[in-house]
Amino acid sequence: MPRRRYVFDRPAVRIAATLGVVLLLYYAVPIGKLESTGSVVFAVCGLLLGAAALAFLITRQVARQIRAPEDEGIQAESLMTLLFLVVAVFAAGYFGLARSNGEFVGLDTKTDSLYFTISTAATVGFGDIHAESQLARALVTLQMVFDVVFVAALVGALTGSFRHLRPGELRGRAEV
Repeated sequence: MPRRRYVFDRPAVRIAATLGVVLLLYYAVPIGKLESTGSVVFAVCGLLLGAAALAFLITRQVARQIRAPEDEGIQAESLMTLLFLVVAVFAAGYFGLARSNGEFVGLDTKTDSLYFTISTAATVGFGDIHAESQLARALVTLQMVFDVVFVAALVGALTGSFRHLRPGELRGRAEV
């Protein structure tokens, strides 16, 4: 009897669903404006703890990918999930800072924060949104270093997981 295929059996669908869930959570979690110094400390600590946790998870997943490249399907999904989380954590931290203390110019909404985080990660930097304070500049610098070290390793592992496949093999696996 042939194996029944479900929509979520396809890696691309699971990755898209994961992106949807991360974006839904990013927009659903309230980040309010607090008028105290504690709100800035909270935003910075949240961003630093989130970055540290992601650095640990990325390092662990990249090491796992190097040890066992034959599990590329599951690991590629894990790597993509981590990439989505990196963007969401930095965007949420920046939005919290912008709401708490006006650390950024032009960053007024969560969409602005997501846009700024992705343009920083992509090294585009249009200049329409920028870090105003020394604290915000230090955190954006942290993101740039984080992206160069951890996101580059993540992307390298992701692309490396598909290098050993023969042409057509990936297409065959996606259809199974």
